Amino acid sequence: MTILLQAPIYLAAIISIVFGIRYLTARQFMGYHAVISGKAWTDLERGMQVAILGMLKVCGAGFLMYGVALLWLLYPLSRGETWAAWAILTSALAMLVPILLITIWLRRFEPKARTPVIPSALVLLLVVGGATASLIA
Repeated sequence: MTILLQAPIYLAAIISIVFGIRYLTARQFMGYHAVISGKAWTDLERGMQVAILGMLKVCGAGFLMYGVALLWLLYPLSRGETWAAWAILTSALAMLVPILLITIWLRRFEPKARTPVIPSALVLLLVVGGATASLIA
């Protein structure tokens, strides 16, 4: 498999890792969370802040794990092992489709909230495109 066919998956992995680090290192919720909740971070009770930070860190760990898994799957994919492409596709269905649907749902709830719909869709398209191209090649 050529490196060109792997590039979309590699890029998706890097984006996922960056999002993972961003969420893992967050000290408060994102701006779009404030818009959706209608509250500033400082207006939340301490217990609610701790609960939200815990959820953000769990999400961050998931993004980080997904990005690292994609990087590891590039090795068998480069050797032409088709099971890796299928693993990448099924992981995209399990991880990225729900994330995309949630970001859209949140945006529909509050249209002013700048939820990460475009980055979520981009990562999904990169992964599906790269894995599909590797199966066809």
